[in-house]
Amino acid sequence: MQDANDSIIKGFELEALPYITLEQLRSMLRERIAYMLHYQTEELFSKLYRLDIFEEHIKAAFAAGGDIALKLADLIIQRQEQKIASKRSHPAQRPDDDELAW
Repeated sequence: MQDANDSIIKGFELEALPYITLEQLRSMLRERIAYMLHYQTEELFSKLYRLDIFEEHIKAAFAAGGDIALKLADLIIQRQEQKIASKRSHPAQRPDDDELAW
């Protein structure tokens, strides 16, 4: 989870703390997203796209109403956790021939 936290903190320019709980991260991310929804909408959607947040999930968060910023924060955290888990379960294979390695 720490890898996912670090990625989110860096990507959303949040305050890096020596130790951060999931609830703290969720709260900080929610605040940043709420701000971006009002003042930096295009940048927010660009970040969501780069993070590979599924469009149908974003639409569902908006359609459900309520605290949209919190729902988007949860989607971001979940997606980052999925990516980290996938990388761990499918480590990159290095070719035997160094000339084929990029």
